[in-house]
Amino acid sequence: MRDPDRLIIDRSPGETRIAGLAGGTLTDLWIDRMGGAARRAGEIDIARVTAIRPELNAAFVDLGHGEAFLKLGKKTPPPEGALIAVTVTTDAAGRKQPQATRQVALAGRFVSLRPDEPEFAISGALKAKGKRERLKTLLQPLLPSGIGLLVSAQAADAEDIQLITDLTALLTEWKTVNEALAAGDGPKTVRAAPDLEARIGAAFPDVERAESSAGSLFAEEDIDSQIDRALARRLQLANGIALTFDETEALVAIDVDIAGASGGPKAWPQLFQDMTRELAAEIRLRRLSGLVLVDFPKVPEKADRDRIAEAMQTAFENWPAIAQEQSPQVLGWTRSGVLEITVTRTGRSLRDELMRPVEQHPRAATISLEALRRLLRETQGIAQPEMICSQDVADWLDGPGRKALGETKDKLGGFLKITTDPAYRLDQIEIGPARR
Repeated sequence: MRDPDRLIIDRSPGETRIAGLAGGTLTDLWIDRMGGAARRAGEIDIARVTAIRPELNAAFVDLGHGEAFLKLGKKTPPPEGALIAVTVTTDAAGRKQPQATRQVALAGRFVSLRPDEPEFAISGALKAKGKRERLKTLLQPLLPSGIGLLVSAQAADAEDIQLITDLTALLTEWKTVNEALAAGDGPKTVRAAPDLEARIGAAFPDVERAESSAGSLFAEEDIDSQIDRALARRLQLANGIALTFDETEALVAIDVDIAGASGGPKAWPQLFQDMTRELAAEIRLRRLSGLVLVDFPKVPEKADRDRIAEAMQTAFENWPAIAQEQSPQVLGWTRSGVLEITVTRTGRSLRDELMRPVEQHPRAATISLEALRRLLRETQGIAQPEMICSQDVADWLDGPGRKALGETKDKLGGFLKITTDPAYRLDQIEIGPARR
């Protein structure tokens, strides 16, 4: 599994898109869209327990802005009505609520406070023994009993006063949380979720970055066509195999069609092993999650099925930490020849973010924001531009997209005429000089 070696951050009215590329191939796409679903992953809340569900080993908690599902694990369940500190781990997706954990980590610039994990740890990326000993000698005595600390590799080059200030601020923040819990002050958010750029920067700190606006680099480097490919229901691989992706509320089904592949059934097991890396890359880029069922043509020999399952698990190694802490798990084969995979859910899939959930056409927001990027790119030299579009696009720009539309007008010199045509399809946009 390849992590990106380059990030392109594209800012345009109403939307920031961040593309992760490895050797020019799109590995990840993250979107921060005005009016989109709130991103809560990473948020720390004082939550109130509203219900305990022993049969699920879980509870439901009120975050103050909505409810979340809390996995209890091996910890003793808190009583209903109690206030507890939680971290939101998973954004809402469809009708699925956000998920939370009682493990709280307060991240600073150089260190991360772990109140429930009393271990003192230093990033494995920091190898120099002398530097590790210096950090331990400086910071460990400052920690209260029972509180852990993770020291990042960046701490090695920081001044002592910077490290002490960083740790002191985190300890003060945790003290405030405990005081609020004791006073019954909640539910409420005590630390907002990190913004998208901050999360990605923390996950890939050494990756080259390029700035873009209005989709210019996305167009130049053919990223838009790669996004279209990632949204396609049917995908043709170079070896002749075709993959069909169907997402439902309950699971994701991936059908493997060997109609275009060369060689007979004896060659199929090796073909399937060879395609596992491509399949894993598609699951990552499309942000598929939950139960994923891969329906292969029949592979009669158990040894061949075992090799395919092992290759699939290997393909998931080094799953990016920004997505989840645990890599996808290959559970094995069903009696009908379907390979079962579980992928921890972290939020909406790429399709759900960009497409209408039922009709599988681009959302009005997706079309409208692309139209604004086109206006910025294509109207140079036009004093009074006009855009002709469907009523749905115009309605979105006059409603949720009004701020983005205003920003675009400002960039165009203050004038933009929008004309609707009832004959236009949702994705049909015409841009040119204003007609009289």
